[in-house]
Formats: sequence, C-alpha cells, structure tokens
Amino acid sequence: MTQNETNSIEQQEREALVAEWLKATPGFFDRHAELLSEIQLKNPHGDRAISLQERQLGVLRQQNQALNQRLSEMLRFGSQNDKTQGLMIAWLKSLLLAKSESDVRSTIADGLASVFGIELVKLVDGLDLPSYCGSADKAGSAFEPHLNDEIKSLAVINLSNVNAQILLASHHPEKFTADMGSVYLDQIGELASAAITRSKE
Repeated sequence: MTQNETNSIEQQEREALVAEWLKATPGFFDRHAELLSEIQLKNPHGDRAISLQERQLGVLRQQNQALNQRLSEMLRFGSQNDKTQGLMIAWLKSLLLAKSESDVRSTIADGLASVFGIELVKLVDGLDLPSYCGSADKAGSAFEPHLNDEIKSLAVINLSNVNAQILLASHHPEKFTADMGSVYLDQIGELASAAITRSKE
C-alpha cells in the first residue's frame, strides 16, 4: 500500500469519526452558530464557495423538489387507477348483461380496449400462443401473423377453459412490459372465461 493510499484511509477514518461525533452531538451548531456561515463548502453548481447554511438550504430545496415530484406522480397514478377501476366496473357490468356468446365476445374485446386504452384487442380460438407480456420485438415469430408494424407492446391472456386467447396490443412500448406481472391479466382471463362459459349454457 502506498503512502497516499494510507493517508487516504486515515483521512476517511478521521472524517467518519467527526461525522459520528456531530450526529451524536446535535446541539453543537446551536452553540456554535457562527460556524454555519464561516465554514465554506464547494458549490456543486459553480466555482463560488458557499457557507454550510447555503449548502444545507440547497440540499433541502432538492429534497423538497424530489418530494413534490413524487407526490405529483402519486396523484397522477392515483387518478389513472381511479379511471381504470371505473372502466373495469363498466366492463364487468357489460359482461353480466351480455346474453349471447357473440355479444360476450364483442364486449370482451371492446371493453378491454377501453380499459387499457389500446389500439388492438383480439379474442381468438384454438391458438397455441404462449403467455406473454412485453415488447413486440421480443415476442417471437408466433405472434407476427396477428400484429402489424405499429404494434410496440403486447400481452396474451390464455382462456384455457374455453380454448381461446385474448391478444392485447398497443402502439406504445410502455403499455405492456415484462416486469408488469400477470396477476391482473390472469384475473381478467378468469372473468372472460366465466362469461363465455355462461353464454354457452
């Protein structure tokens, strides 16, 4: 180990001790308030040196902006979830009211297009497409006959009880992603299967 490396390690250890002592002595800057303006720090946004107070205010502003952004995102997602829930309830109501099998199939396709806000929904029989959720580019050749060049993401819901599948496809790559999970899609599949089975009775 070189002398510079040894000095660097010792410096880090001393700084760690100072940091621990300051955290364990919360009244230090109350008793030595003048240090807040005397200690000069490098300005992360320029060459001018700034006081510890200014640096702290800058950090607080950044944290406040980050919290505001997260709050805005949460509100936006909450609004989207409320809208999706309302559309989902309307779709379920339509499924319950549909009598014939053709009406049920039409309701499944039209309703899911509205729920997901997507450009293509197909309810197809007898296909052996694997379950999938993600990018259209990575879906494989088995899907190509059912898609066009504008489709960027898709999901496949298997309705094994009625030997059918629902193909959901979107022009937007972020609509269906590999990390979405399948629980929500599986529940939709169970509801659609039950509606089709009921219409056959």
